[in-house]
Amino acid sequence: MVGESQPSVKPVNPEPAPKPPKPVLPPRTVQPKPPGQGATAPKRLPADINRLLKPRAGYKTARSLSGQFMAYGPISPKRRGGILDSNAGTILIAPDHVVVTAERVRNALFRRVGLPPMPGSRLMMRLNPIMLPRATVPVVTDRHINGYTYELTLPSEIESDKLVRALVQVTLLDLANQKPQLRDTEIPLWMTVGFTQVLLAQPDLVLVIESPRTEGRSVPTEFARKDIRQHDSLVGVRARLRVRRAFDFSEIAMPSPAHLRGENWRDFQACSHLLVDRLLAVRAGGVRLQNMIRKLPDNMNWQTSFLKVYGDLFSDMLEVEKWWAVTIVQFTGQNQYQNWTLLEAVEKFENLLKLPAEVRLNDADSPLEAEVTLQQVIRGWDFAVQKQTLKQKINQLLIARVKMPRQLLPFLNEYGHILEKYVTTRQRIESFKPRRGQVRPRLAPVVDEVVRQLDSVDRRLVLFKPEPRSSQPAAATFPQN
Repeated sequence: MVGESQPSVKPVNPEPAPKPPKPVLPPRTVQPKPPGQGATAPKRLPADINRLLKPRAGYKTARSLSGQFMAYGPISPKRRGGILDSNAGTILIAPDHVVVTAERVRNALFRRVGLPPMPGSRLMMRLNPIMLPRATVPVVTDRHINGYTYELTLPSEIESDKLVRALVQVTLLDLANQKPQLRDTEIPLWMTVGFTQVLLAQPDLVLVIESPRTEGRSVPTEFARKDIRQHDSLVGVRARLRVRRAFDFSEIAMPSPAHLRGENWRDFQACSHLLVDRLLAVRAGGVRLQNMIRKLPDNMNWQTSFLKVYGDLFSDMLEVEKWWAVTIVQFTGQNQYQNWTLLEAVEKFENLLKLPAEVRLNDADSPLEAEVTLQQVIRGWDFAVQKQTLKQKINQLLIARVKMPRQLLPFLNEYGHILEKYVTTRQRIESFKPRRGQVRPRLAPVVDEVVRQLDSVDRRLVLFKPEPRSSQPAAATFPQN
Protein backbone atom coordinates (compact mmCIF):
# COMPACT_ATOMS: atom_id res chain seq x y z
CA MET A 1 0.00 0.00 0.00
CA VAL A 2 0.87 3.54 -0.53
CA GLY A 3 2.33 5.09 2.57
CA GLU A 4 3.53 1.87 4.17
CA SER A 5 7.27 1.69 4.83
CA GLN A 6 9.30 -1.07 3.19
CA PRO A 7 11.48 -3.28 5.45
CA SER A 8 15.21 -2.44 5.16
CA VAL A 9 17.48 -5.10 3.59
CA LYS A 10 20.86 -5.54 5.31
CA PRO A 11 23.84 -6.05 3.04
CA VAL A 12 25.37 -9.54 3.14
CA ASN A 13 29.11 -9.54 3.90
CA PRO A 14 31.13 -12.10 1.86
CA GLU A 15 32.85 -14.86 3.77
CA PRO A 16 36.55 -14.30 4.28
CA ALA A 17 38.89 -16.46 2.12
CA PRO A 18 40.52 -19.34 3.97
CA LYS A 19 44.12 -18.70 5.03
CA PRO A 20 46.83 -20.99 3.51
CA PRO A 21 48.21 -23.56 5.90
CA LYS A 22 51.45 -22.76 7.59
CA PRO A 23 54.42 -24.68 6.19
CA VAL A 24 55.81 -27.39 8.38
CA LEU A 25 59.45 -26.62 8.95
CA PRO A 26 61.96 -29.21 10.14
CA PRO A 27 63.10 -28.80 13.69
CA ARG A 28 66.19 -26.74 14.23
CA THR A 29 67.82 -29.43 16.30
CA VAL A 30 67.98 -33.10 15.54
CA GLN A 31 65.80 -35.01 17.91
CA PRO A 32 67.52 -37.99 19.50
CA LYS A 33 66.25 -41.33 18.35
CA PRO A 34 64.37 -43.43 20.83
CA PRO A 35 66.47 -46.09 22.53
CA GLY A 36 66.73 -49.26 20.55
CA GLN A 37 66.36 -47.58 17.13
CA GLY A 38 69.44 -46.93 14.99
CA ALA A 39 73.12 -46.95 15.84
CA THR A 40 74.31 -44.91 18.79
CA ALA A 41 77.73 -43.41 19.31
CA PRO A 42 80.02 -45.63 21.36
CA LYS A 43 80.82 -44.37 24.81
CA ARG A 44 84.49 -45.30 24.40
CA LEU A 45 86.86 -46.30 21.58
CA PRO A 46 87.34 -50.00 20.87
CA ALA A 47 90.26 -51.73 22.48
CA ASP A 48 91.94 -52.51 19.07
CA ILE A 49 91.80 -48.92 17.78
CA ASN A 50 95.60 -48.88 17.30
CA ARG A 51 95.41 -51.87 14.98
CA LEU A 52 92.60 -50.24 12.99
CA LEU A 53 94.54 -47.02 12.55
CA LYS A 54 97.68 -48.78 11.29
CA PRO A 55 98.24 -49.11 7.50
CA ARG A 56 97.69 -52.34 5.68
CA ALA A 57 99.55 -55.16 7.39
CA GLY A 58 102.92 -55.84 5.75
CA TYR A 59 102.87 -52.60 3.72
CA LYS A 60 104.56 -49.29 4.34
CA THR A 61 105.25 -45.89 2.79
CA ALA A 62 108.86 -44.78 2.44
CA ARG A 63 110.21 -41.34 1.59
CA SER A 64 113.66 -40.44 0.29
CA LEU A 65 115.97 -38.06 2.15
CA SER A 66 115.28 -35.28 -0.36
CA GLY A 67 111.52 -35.77 -0.07
CA GLN A 68 111.18 -36.04 -3.86
CA PHE A 69 110.55 -39.79 -4.04
CA MET A 70 107.85 -41.76 -2.24
CA ALA A 71 107.11 -45.48 -2.48
CA TYR A 72 104.31 -47.65 -1.12
CA GLY A 73 104.32 -51.42 -1.18
CA PRO A 74 105.00 -54.66 0.70
CA ILE A 75 107.86 -54.60 3.18
CA SER A 76 109.02 -58.15 2.43
CA PRO A 77 107.96 -59.11 -1.11
CA LYS A 78 108.17 -62.71 -2.25
CA ARG A 79 108.94 -64.25 -5.61
CA ARG A 80 106.01 -65.42 -7.65
CA GLY A 81 107.57 -68.80 -8.49
CA GLY A 82 105.98 -71.22 -10.91
CA ILE A 83 106.72 -74.18 -13.12
CA LEU A 84 108.57 -72.14 -15.72
CA ASP A 85 111.75 -70.35 -14.73
CA SER A 86 110.40 -66.89 -15.47
CA ASN A 87 112.20 -65.30 -12.52
CA ALA A 88 115.68 -65.37 -14.08
CA GLY A 89 117.35 -61.99 -13.89
CA THR A 90 114.77 -60.39 -11.57
CA ILE A 91 115.22 -58.84 -8.15
CA LEU A 92 112.86 -58.05 -5.28
CA ILE A 93 112.33 -54.41 -4.33
CA ALA A 94 110.74 -52.87 -1.23
CA PRO A 95 109.75 -49.23 -0.55
CA ASP A 96 112.89 -48.45 1.48
CA HIS A 97 115.13 -49.74 -1.29
CA VAL A 98 113.39 -48.28 -4.32
CA VAL A 99 113.52 -44.68 -3.01
CA VAL A 100 117.29 -45.05 -2.52
CA THR A 101 117.59 -46.39 -6.07
CA ALA A 102 115.61 -43.43 -7.42
CA GLU A 103 117.92 -40.95 -5.68
CA ARG A 104 121.02 -42.69 -6.98
CA VAL A 105 119.76 -42.87 -10.56
CA ARG A 106 118.84 -39.17 -10.61
CA ASN A 107 122.19 -38.05 -9.16
CA ALA A 108 124.18 -40.36 -11.45
CA LEU A 109 122.35 -39.12 -14.56
CA PHE A 110 122.87 -35.49 -13.60
CA ARG A 111 126.59 -36.08 -13.03
CA ARG A 112 126.86 -37.76 -16.45
CA VAL A 113 125.47 -34.73 -18.28
CA GLY A 114 127.34 -32.23 -16.11
CA LEU A 115 124.49 -30.98 -13.90
CA PRO A 116 124.70 -30.43 -10.14
CA PRO A 117 122.12 -32.07 -7.85
CA MET A 118 118.92 -30.06 -7.85
CA PRO A 119 115.37 -30.54 -6.49
CA GLY A 120 112.75 -31.81 -8.87
CA SER A 121 109.12 -32.84 -9.14
CA ARG A 122 107.73 -35.52 -6.88
CA LEU A 123 107.52 -39.13 -7.95
CA MET A 124 105.11 -41.59 -6.33
CA MET A 125 105.92 -45.28 -6.85
CA ARG A 126 103.48 -48.09 -6.08
CA LEU A 127 104.91 -51.59 -5.79
CA ASN A 128 102.42 -54.23 -6.88
CA PRO A 129 103.23 -57.78 -5.70
CA ILE A 130 100.81 -59.43 -8.18
CA MET A 131 102.08 -57.54 -11.22
CA LEU A 132 104.05 -59.64 -13.69
CA PRO A 133 107.77 -58.81 -14.08
CA ARG A 134 107.30 -58.58 -17.85
CA ALA A 135 104.47 -56.03 -17.60
CA THR A 136 104.94 -52.62 -19.18
CA VAL A 137 105.77 -49.82 -16.74
CA PRO A 138 104.15 -46.60 -18.03
CA VAL A 139 104.97 -43.18 -16.59
CA VAL A 140 101.89 -41.13 -15.64
CA THR A 141 102.41 -37.35 -15.74
CA ASP A 142 100.05 -35.08 -13.80
CA ARG A 143 100.04 -31.35 -14.53
CA HIS A 144 99.45 -28.84 -11.74
CA ILE A 145 99.44 -25.09 -11.48
CA ASN A 146 102.88 -25.03 -9.89
CA GLY A 147 104.50 -27.89 -11.81
CA TYR A 148 104.30 -31.63 -12.44
CA THR A 149 104.10 -34.86 -10.46
CA TYR A 150 104.81 -38.36 -11.75
CA GLU A 151 103.50 -41.81 -10.88
CA LEU A 152 104.98 -45.26 -11.48
CA THR A 153 103.40 -48.65 -10.83
CA LEU A 154 106.18 -51.22 -10.55
CA PRO A 155 106.07 -54.97 -9.96
CA SER A 156 107.69 -56.01 -6.69
CA GLU A 157 109.74 -58.50 -8.70
CA ILE A 158 111.44 -56.71 -11.59
CA GLU A 159 114.54 -56.75 -13.75
CA SER A 160 117.21 -54.34 -12.54
CA ASP A 161 117.72 -52.64 -15.92
CA LYS A 162 113.96 -52.25 -16.33
CA LEU A 163 113.74 -50.46 -12.98
CA VAL A 164 116.62 -48.16 -13.87
CA ARG A 165 115.09 -47.47 -17.29
CA ALA A 166 111.78 -46.35 -15.76
CA LEU A 167 113.58 -44.04 -13.32
CA VAL A 168 115.77 -42.63 -16.10
CA GLN A 169 112.66 -41.82 -18.13
CA VAL A 170 111.12 -39.95 -15.19
CA THR A 171 114.36 -38.03 -14.65
CA LEU A 172 114.54 -37.00 -18.31
CA LEU A 173 110.87 -35.94 -18.28
CA ASP A 174 111.46 -33.86 -15.16
CA LEU A 175 114.44 -32.21 -16.80
CA ALA A 176 112.40 -31.41 -19.94
CA ASN A 177 109.25 -30.19 -18.14
CA GLN A 178 110.76 -27.06 -16.64
CA LYS A 179 107.84 -24.90 -17.77
CA PRO A 180 104.09 -25.53 -18.29
CA GLN A 181 103.20 -27.22 -21.58
CA LEU A 182 99.90 -27.87 -23.36
CA ARG A 183 100.95 -31.33 -24.53
CA ASP A 184 102.93 -34.22 -23.11
CA THR A 185 106.66 -34.30 -23.70
CA GLU A 186 107.94 -37.43 -25.43
CA ILE A 187 111.45 -38.64 -24.70
CA PRO A 188 112.92 -40.64 -27.62
CA LEU A 189 113.30 -44.30 -26.76
CA TRP A 190 116.95 -44.45 -27.83
CA MET A 191 117.80 -41.70 -25.34
CA THR A 192 116.09 -43.43 -22.40
CA VAL A 193 117.61 -46.82 -23.24
CA GLY A 194 121.01 -45.32 -24.03
CA PHE A 195 121.31 -43.41 -20.76
CA THR A 196 120.16 -46.51 -18.87
CA GLN A 197 122.92 -48.63 -20.38
CA VAL A 198 125.50 -45.87 -19.85
CA LEU A 199 124.67 -45.68 -16.13
CA LEU A 200 124.63 -49.45 -15.69
CA ALA A 201 128.04 -49.71 -17.38
CA GLN A 202 129.77 -47.23 -15.09
CA PRO A 203 132.41 -49.00 -12.96
CA ASP A 204 132.00 -49.13 -9.18
CA LEU A 205 128.53 -47.55 -9.32
CA VAL A 206 125.76 -49.42 -7.48
CA LEU A 207 122.33 -48.23 -8.66
CA VAL A 208 119.87 -50.99 -7.80
CA ILE A 209 119.42 -52.27 -4.25
CA GLU A 210 117.67 -55.59 -3.79
CA SER A 211 115.51 -56.07 -0.69
CA PRO A 212 116.16 -58.90 1.81
CA ARG A 213 114.25 -62.05 0.92
CA THR A 214 113.83 -63.59 4.40
CA GLU A 215 110.97 -62.17 6.42
CA GLY A 216 111.39 -61.41 10.14
CA ARG A 217 115.17 -61.98 10.26
CA SER A 218 118.13 -59.72 9.82
CA VAL A 219 119.54 -60.45 6.39
CA PRO A 220 122.35 -58.42 4.77
CA THR A 221 121.17 -56.25 1.90
CA GLU A 222 122.15 -57.47 -1.55
CA PHE A 223 123.41 -55.22 -4.31
CA ALA A 224 122.65 -55.80 -7.98
CA ARG A 225 125.18 -54.29 -10.35
CA LYS A 226 126.96 -54.96 -13.62
CA ASP A 227 130.55 -56.22 -13.61
CA ILE A 228 132.22 -53.94 -16.14
CA ARG A 229 135.90 -53.43 -16.84
CA GLN A 230 136.96 -50.14 -15.41
CA HIS A 231 138.81 -48.98 -18.54
CA ASP A 232 136.24 -50.01 -21.17
CA SER A 233 132.58 -49.36 -20.43
CA LEU A 234 131.68 -50.39 -24.01
CA VAL A 235 133.11 -53.90 -23.82
CA GLY A 236 129.62 -55.44 -23.83
CA VAL A 237 128.55 -53.31 -26.79
CA ARG A 238 131.67 -54.23 -28.76
CA ALA A 239 131.21 -57.95 -28.10
CA ARG A 240 127.54 -57.75 -29.11
CA LEU A 241 127.99 -55.80 -32.33
CA ARG A 242 130.90 -57.91 -33.55
CA VAL A 243 128.57 -60.89 -33.99
CA ARG A 244 125.33 -59.01 -34.68
CA ARG A 245 124.44 -56.42 -37.30
CA ALA A 246 124.34 -52.87 -35.97
CA PHE A 247 121.11 -50.97 -36.59
CA ASP A 248 121.00 -48.07 -39.02
CA PHE A 249 120.33 -44.69 -37.50
CA SER A 250 116.86 -44.62 -39.05
CA GLU A 251 116.09 -47.93 -37.31
CA ILE A 252 117.27 -46.53 -33.99
CA ALA A 253 115.32 -43.31 -34.47
CA MET A 254 112.03 -45.01 -35.37
CA PRO A 255 112.18 -48.65 -34.27
CA SER A 256 109.43 -51.01 -35.34
CA PRO A 257 107.85 -53.50 -32.88
CA ALA A 258 110.06 -56.21 -34.38
CA HIS A 259 113.16 -54.25 -33.29
CA LEU A 260 112.01 -54.32 -29.67
CA ARG A 261 111.58 -58.07 -29.25
CA GLY A 262 113.96 -60.95 -28.57
CA GLU A 263 117.57 -60.61 -29.67
CA ASN A 264 116.74 -57.47 -31.66
CA TRP A 265 115.95 -55.74 -28.36
CA ARG A 266 119.45 -56.54 -27.09
CA ASP A 267 120.85 -55.14 -30.33
CA PHE A 268 118.79 -51.99 -29.88
CA GLN A 269 120.11 -51.59 -26.32
CA ALA A 270 123.70 -51.93 -27.53
CA CYS A 271 123.23 -49.44 -30.39
CA SER A 272 121.47 -46.92 -28.13
CA HIS A 273 124.28 -47.27 -25.59
CA LEU A 274 126.89 -46.58 -28.25
CA LEU A 275 124.90 -43.64 -29.68
CA VAL A 276 124.52 -41.85 -26.33
CA ASP A 277 128.16 -42.54 -25.45
CA ARG A 278 129.36 -41.05 -28.76
CA LEU A 279 127.09 -38.00 -28.36
CA LEU A 280 128.51 -37.42 -24.89
CA ALA A 281 132.02 -37.68 -26.34
CA VAL A 282 131.62 -34.83 -28.86
CA ARG A 283 132.61 -31.28 -27.93
CA ALA A 284 130.43 -30.09 -25.00
CA GLY A 285 128.48 -33.33 -25.27
CA GLY A 286 126.82 -33.12 -21.86
CA VAL A 287 125.71 -29.52 -22.36
CA ARG A 288 124.36 -30.34 -25.83
CA LEU A 289 122.24 -33.19 -24.51
CA GLN A 290 120.96 -30.93 -21.72
CA ASN A 291 119.85 -28.34 -24.26
CA MET A 292 118.27 -30.96 -26.49
CA ILE A 293 116.23 -32.39 -23.60
CA ARG A 294 115.03 -28.93 -22.60
CA LYS A 295 114.04 -28.13 -26.21
CA LEU A 296 111.92 -31.28 -26.64
CA PRO A 297 108.65 -29.66 -25.40
CA ASP A 298 109.04 -26.82 -27.93
CA ASN A 299 109.00 -29.04 -31.03
CA MET A 300 106.68 -31.68 -32.47
CA ASN A 301 109.48 -34.24 -32.87
CA TRP A 302 112.87 -34.83 -31.34
CA GLN A 303 114.68 -34.59 -34.70
CA THR A 304 114.01 -30.84 -34.82
CA SER A 305 115.43 -30.36 -31.33
CA PHE A 306 118.43 -32.51 -32.26
CA LEU A 307 119.29 -30.45 -35.35
CA LYS A 308 118.89 -27.17 -33.45
CA VAL A 309 121.46 -28.29 -30.90
CA TYR A 310 123.83 -30.18 -33.22
CA GLY A 311 123.39 -27.87 -36.22
CA ASP A 312 127.09 -27.00 -36.30
CA LEU A 313 127.92 -30.70 -36.72
CA PHE A 314 125.04 -32.01 -38.87
CA SER A 315 123.11 -30.04 -41.46
CA ASP A 316 120.35 -32.64 -41.77
CA MET A 317 119.47 -36.18 -40.70
CA LEU A 318 121.25 -37.60 -43.75
CA GLU A 319 124.52 -36.28 -42.33
CA VAL A 320 123.67 -37.96 -39.00
CA GLU A 321 123.14 -41.27 -40.80
CA LYS A 322 126.53 -40.99 -42.49
CA TRP A 323 128.22 -40.10 -39.20
CA TRP A 324 126.64 -43.12 -37.53
CA ALA A 325 127.78 -45.42 -40.34
CA VAL A 326 131.38 -44.20 -39.97
CA THR A 327 131.11 -44.66 -36.19
CA ILE A 328 130.05 -48.30 -36.61
CA VAL A 329 132.93 -48.97 -39.03
CA GLN A 330 135.47 -47.49 -36.63
CA PHE A 331 133.98 -49.26 -33.62
CA THR A 332 133.39 -52.78 -34.94
CA GLY A 333 134.80 -52.92 -38.43
CA GLN A 334 131.37 -53.48 -39.97
CA ASN A 335 130.84 -51.82 -43.34
CA GLN A 336 127.48 -50.09 -43.08
CA TYR A 337 127.63 -49.17 -46.78
CA GLN A 338 127.75 -52.76 -47.99
CA ASN A 339 124.79 -53.44 -50.27
CA TRP A 340 121.95 -55.62 -49.07
CA THR A 341 121.05 -58.78 -50.92
CA LEU A 342 117.93 -58.59 -53.07
CA LEU A 343 115.78 -60.58 -50.64
CA GLU A 344 117.06 -58.62 -47.65
CA ALA A 345 116.59 -55.31 -49.47
CA VAL A 346 112.92 -56.04 -50.29
CA GLU A 347 112.24 -56.94 -46.67
CA LYS A 348 113.95 -53.74 -45.51
CA PHE A 349 111.99 -51.82 -48.09
CA GLU A 350 108.67 -53.21 -46.83
CA ASN A 351 109.55 -52.40 -43.21
CA LEU A 352 110.59 -48.91 -44.25
CA LEU A 353 107.14 -48.26 -45.71
CA LYS A 354 105.40 -49.05 -42.39
CA LEU A 355 105.13 -46.95 -39.26
CA PRO A 356 104.72 -48.06 -35.63
CA ALA A 357 101.52 -46.87 -33.94
CA GLU A 358 99.34 -47.52 -30.91
CA VAL A 359 95.75 -48.67 -31.47
CA ARG A 360 92.92 -48.72 -28.93
CA LEU A 361 89.96 -51.01 -29.57
CA ASN A 362 87.97 -49.33 -26.79
CA ASP A 363 88.53 -46.28 -24.62
CA ALA A 364 88.93 -48.47 -21.55
CA ASP A 365 91.46 -50.83 -23.15
CA SER A 366 95.20 -50.32 -23.02
CA PRO A 367 96.87 -49.39 -26.33
CA LEU A 368 98.12 -52.18 -28.56
CA GLU A 369 101.23 -51.99 -30.74
CA ALA A 370 100.53 -52.10 -34.46
CA GLU A 371 102.01 -51.07 -37.79
CA VAL A 372 100.24 -48.73 -40.22
CA THR A 373 100.92 -48.14 -43.90
CA LEU A 374 101.59 -44.87 -45.66
CA GLN A 375 98.10 -45.04 -47.15
CA GLN A 376 96.52 -45.22 -43.71
CA VAL A 377 98.62 -42.29 -42.53
CA ILE A 378 97.58 -40.15 -45.51
CA ARG A 379 93.90 -40.97 -45.11
CA GLY A 380 93.55 -40.83 -41.34
CA TRP A 381 96.21 -38.69 -39.68
CA ASP A 382 96.17 -34.94 -39.19
CA PHE A 383 98.31 -33.16 -41.76
CA ALA A 384 100.52 -31.53 -39.12
CA VAL A 385 101.59 -35.01 -38.01
CA GLN A 386 101.58 -36.34 -41.58
CA LYS A 387 103.98 -33.64 -42.71
CA GLN A 388 106.66 -34.49 -40.16
CA THR A 389 106.24 -38.24 -40.60
CA LEU A 390 106.35 -38.19 -44.40
CA LYS A 391 109.39 -35.91 -44.43
CA GLN A 392 111.17 -38.40 -42.21
CA LYS A 393 110.21 -41.20 -44.60
CA ILE A 394 111.54 -39.20 -47.56
CA ASN A 395 114.87 -38.77 -45.75
CA GLN A 396 114.97 -42.48 -44.90
CA LEU A 397 114.38 -43.34 -48.55
CA LEU A 398 117.31 -41.12 -49.52
CA ILE A 399 119.51 -42.81 -46.92
CA ALA A 400 118.48 -46.28 -48.09
CA ARG A 401 119.86 -45.54 -51.59
CA VAL A 402 123.36 -46.12 -50.22
CA LYS A 403 122.75 -49.82 -49.55
CA MET A 404 119.91 -50.61 -51.96
CA PRO A 405 120.60 -52.94 -54.93
CA ARG A 406 120.44 -51.39 -58.37
CA GLN A 407 117.26 -53.30 -59.27
CA LEU A 408 115.24 -51.56 -56.53
CA LEU A 409 116.42 -48.01 -57.13
CA PRO A 410 113.47 -47.20 -59.49
CA PHE A 411 111.02 -48.20 -56.74
CA LEU A 412 112.92 -46.06 -54.26
CA ASN A 413 112.78 -43.04 -56.56
CA GLU A 414 109.08 -43.55 -57.31
CA TYR A 415 108.07 -43.71 -53.64
CA GLY A 416 110.09 -40.59 -52.87
CA HIS A 417 108.62 -38.70 -55.84
CA ILE A 418 105.04 -39.62 -54.87
CA LEU A 419 105.47 -38.53 -51.25
CA GLU A 420 107.27 -35.28 -52.14
CA LYS A 421 104.57 -34.33 -54.65
CA TYR A 422 101.81 -35.11 -52.16
CA VAL A 423 103.39 -33.05 -49.35
CA THR A 424 103.90 -30.07 -51.70
CA THR A 425 100.32 -30.25 -53.03
CA ARG A 426 98.84 -30.69 -49.56
CA GLN A 427 100.78 -27.72 -48.22
CA ARG A 428 99.47 -25.57 -51.07
CA ILE A 429 95.89 -26.63 -50.30
CA GLU A 430 96.27 -26.02 -46.56
CA SER A 431 97.70 -22.52 -47.09
CA PHE A 432 95.25 -21.55 -49.88
CA LYS A 433 93.41 -18.27 -49.28
CA PRO A 434 90.56 -17.92 -51.79
CA ARG A 435 89.93 -14.58 -53.45
CA ARG A 436 86.74 -13.39 -55.10
CA GLY A 437 85.67 -15.90 -57.72
CA GLN A 438 88.17 -18.55 -56.67
CA VAL A 439 87.21 -21.96 -55.32
CA ARG A 440 89.27 -23.88 -52.78
CA PRO A 441 90.84 -26.99 -54.33
CA ARG A 442 89.26 -30.24 -53.22
CA LEU A 443 91.33 -32.47 -50.97
CA ALA A 444 89.62 -35.82 -51.54
CA PRO A 445 90.78 -36.30 -55.18
CA VAL A 446 94.39 -35.56 -54.16
CA VAL A 447 94.29 -38.15 -51.36
CA ASP A 448 92.61 -40.75 -53.59
CA GLU A 449 95.19 -40.25 -56.32
CA VAL A 450 98.25 -40.59 -54.06
CA VAL A 451 96.77 -43.69 -52.40
CA ARG A 452 96.13 -45.22 -55.83
CA GLN A 453 99.73 -44.55 -56.88
CA LEU A 454 101.15 -46.04 -53.67
CA ASP A 455 98.95 -49.14 -54.06
CA SER A 456 100.22 -49.59 -57.59
CA VAL A 457 103.88 -49.42 -56.53
CA ASP A 458 103.19 -51.80 -53.61
CA ARG A 459 101.74 -54.42 -55.97
CA ARG A 460 104.72 -54.21 -58.29
CA LEU A 461 107.18 -54.41 -55.39
CA VAL A 462 105.54 -57.60 -54.10
CA LEU A 463 105.82 -59.19 -57.54
CA PHE A 464 109.46 -58.19 -57.67
CA LYS A 465 110.27 -59.98 -54.39
CA PRO A 466 112.28 -63.15 -55.08
CA GLU A 467 111.12 -66.47 -53.75
CA PRO A 468 113.22 -67.81 -50.84
CA ARG A 469 115.20 -70.90 -51.67
CA SER A 470 113.67 -74.05 -50.27
CA SER A 471 115.93 -76.21 -48.13
CA GLN A 472 114.09 -79.46 -48.87
CA PRO A 473 116.40 -82.14 -50.30
CA ALA A 474 115.68 -83.61 -53.70
CA ALA A 475 113.80 -86.85 -53.83
CA ALA A 476 116.12 -89.83 -53.86
CA THR A 477 115.91 -92.29 -56.74
CA PHE A 478 116.54 -95.95 -56.21
CA PRO A 479 117.80 -98.29 -58.95
CA GLN A 480 115.26 -100.72 -60.24
CA ASN A 481 116.09 -104.38 -60.41
